[in-house]
Amino acid sequence: MFNFIWRRNVRIAAKRRGRKADKMIKTNILLGNSYIKSHIPVTKTYSRSTLKLMLLKYGMVYIKPKNGSLGRGVIRVTLKDGRFISHSGMTISSYANFEDLTKFLSRKMKGEVYVVQKGIHSLRHQGRLFDFRVVVQKSPRGGFEVTGIAGRISQRGRVVSNGGGGGAIGTIDSLLTPRQQSIVIPKMEKLSLAVMHQVRKHFKDQNEIGIDIAIDHQLRPWIVEFNTYPDHRMFVIMRDRVMLARIIHYGAKYGKKYKLNLYY
Repeated sequence: MFNFIWRRNVRIAAKRRGRKADKMIKTNILLGNSYIKSHIPVTKTYSRSTLKLMLLKYGMVYIKPKNGSLGRGVIRVTLKDGRFISHSGMTISSYANFEDLTKFLSRKMKGEVYVVQKGIHSLRHQGRLFDFRVVVQKSPRGGFEVTGIAGRISQRGRVVSNGGGGGAIGTIDSLLTPRQQSIVIPKMEKLSLAVMHQVRKHFKDQNEIGIDIAIDHQLRPWIVEFNTYPDHRMFVIMRDRVMLARIIHYGAKYGKKYKLNLYY
């Protein structure tokens, strides 16, 4: 796993770009495709009633800023044995009733708009949550290709895998067994290419995207989010530079230049 300076630089990159994306708009784009829809956790705009209904139905949800990035502000809430448990950053709190939980959430949200997403019981690596960043790019030969896959591993005790949340990077070989890889990789690639084609229906000049995909215990892929301005720095710190070279080469063919230096 590699994590030395990625954490700091993903924060810098987000600040410099200043781009925010509405999670509900992006979700609704993908819901227009029935195949993709079956791989998207139920996501709704936050309200007290919506939160309560989703907790009763699913038992675990993630509450995220509607326009957030880098995992900032993400709160996991579970309902277990009649108690409500929140996990924010490194802090875990328990509440005897729903009213106390929502008071805590109101203080955290500070009037901002949030979404509620069904929680996925995803695979773990040494007790740490992880997901995959899949990069899809326009190919010099025409069409689109998956050009990179990297694992994003949460810091122990956190519920997000983003570098901004203290996450680390791992190879797919280090996170999945050969059998799991033979099942998961084709599924992720098929799903990611479908996402790219769906996004192109709305953004016709989109030449690359990054899709964050979690894998549940049945080896089913779930789309956590997709990014129209993916940060490829995670591939810089991986020892195998084949994926990085391919990403740069493909990007150059459609006029994209990347600032991938780690120190600046």
